[in-house]
Amino acid sequence: MDREEILAKITSIRRELEQDQFEIITEKILERKFHHHRSERSFLIKKIIEKIRKRLMLELELIMKPVLDNQKEINIRFLKEIDKLKKELEILQAQQTDLKHEKKTQENNQ
Repeated sequence: MDREEILAKITSIRRELEQDQFEIITEKILERKFHHHRSERSFLIKKIIEKIRKRLMLELELIMKPVLDNQKEINIRFLKEIDKLKKELEILQAQQTDLKHEKKTQENNQ
């Protein structure tokens, strides 16, 4: 892989990651926050509402867990791909410096 191919691949991976993150962020923005406050309700109604809220939060946690796990997996794949591409770039740069060094030694020998 040459430098241009590596940079193009990094750009395509970044676009895919941005799209995935955009969708997740959009879903989070559309969520509505609960205002957890004590109101002037009777004791029984307060307890029922608290139980419903607690149950709803647990359900939301179960729903969001796969989404967050998916995002974590995407980030891990992205980091692995970046590390791989960095190593390839380092190898290419080392080869280029070796070629330049060889050319200079050949020119000096002539």
